[in-house]
Amino acid sequence: MATTYKQPRRINTVSITLVVVIGLGVWLGISAWPLIAVNANVKNEIGEALPRAYKANLLPEPTSTEGIARIHDELADAIKRLGVTDPKAEVTITRDKKIGIQVRYRTALTLKGTEKTYELTFEPKVETDAARVEW
Repeated sequence: MATTYKQPRRINTVSITLVVVIGLGVWLGISAWPLIAVNANVKNEIGEALPRAYKANLLPEPTSTEGIARIHDELADAIKRLGVTDPKAEVTITRDKKIGIQVRYRTALTLKGTEKTYELTFEPKVETDAARVEW
């Protein structure tokens, strides 16, 4: 005895739910895109500064500290130009067994079409090994 099923209608609850979920995803993506782009640009900027920090770290003191301080100041100015509006944004350069550069900043996500605002914290970080390479 075979079971026969009716052909589902073209528009049903599953297709409506799927369209609503996709629509919400697109709406959230459009709302968050400016923040995602700024974060990507900040990470790219600190990634470009990492080789300079590595080279400055290999120099003798006090030249090394001065070079790292110069890179820190350049990055602080660069992230402001990239669109980070947080006055408390901080650039941290660590010099241990690894050289790392991290930027911490807060920003607000405002959902399009609403007045809802959410505070988000971004902390992009790049790092590399600080060991001297001997050839």
